Amino acid sequence: MTLTLTEFVGAAGGGALGAALGALGGFALLGAIVMIATLISVAVPSSTLVETLAFGPVFGPHVMFASGVAAAAYAAYIRQHDSARDITAPLIVYNKMSIIGVGAAFGMLGQLLARLVGEIPAAHTSSGKEIAMTDSLAVSVVLTALIATVLWARKPTTERQQWLPWQNSAPAVLTIGAVAGAVAGSIYLALPEESRAMAGPFLYGVSAFSLLALVFGKAVPVTHHITLTAALTAGVVAGHTSEPSLILLAAVGAGLLASVFAEVWARLMLERCKVHLDPPAAAIAIMATLLALLQLVIA
Repeated sequence: MTLTLTEFVGAAGGGALGAALGALGGFALLGAIVMIATLISVAVPSSTLVETLAFGPVFGPHVMFASGVAAAAYAAYIRQHDSARDITAPLIVYNKMSIIGVGAAFGMLGQLLARLVGEIPAAHTSSGKEIAMTDSLAVSVVLTALIATVLWARKPTTERQQWLPWQNSAPAVLTIGAVAGAVAGSIYLALPEESRAMAGPFLYGVSAFSLLALVFGKAVPVTHHITLTAALTAGVVAGHTSEPSLILLAAVGAGLLASVFAEVWARLMLERCKVHLDPPAAAIAIMATLLALLQLVIA
């Protein structure tokens, strides 16, 4: 594994920006960049903007979003921020450059952890296809939040706080999972075959950008972990069948699983913690591993 100075400088800048904008503000910006990058990649198939720009060392969720989460934890620790769980507020408002510095440091840490997780040996199918065993960016998001928890919020919260009150009942979790999965599967099938690989990243970007509403205090469903994994599942199943109903059913099933995994993580981990331990990132990491195993089984 070779880490370049360019990566670290970019990650420091992205992390500082994530702290300044706030985790959700930075994530919404990422969503806009992902949408643009995927559309360019559809028009220009040789483009690498999705990997190098959208999910790269500056704007990637393991840098910009994760750094905003860590900076919020630090800001609460030094009694500038009301709650480490509040990831909606831009932290530049406090005019404390130490908060921005923490964002920069965690940006570099997030990039390092993503690269380290990316070094986990890939599995190979019987046909020789290489399969990554997890999503390194999602795992990095989880790890940096855990590190921030150890540094600044080791004591569990005395009062449990729900993740998304409008999305935590069983009917809501299942409905949103099924609907978002169906949307992802339908859009995957609607795209030209040569562009379908971009369905997952594009829908991730759309879902991420929609979370800008949360910054302004408006309730919206959180679905990026659902739409991404549902579209990726549709792609795996489409490699073995051309039957649209089966592909769509697989996407709905994946959407349900991702939605449930996120809510389980929220109830077991996030509700007991003072820092935002991101349920969607945990769900993406789990689903990526399950998808890898599925590909190995049905190869």
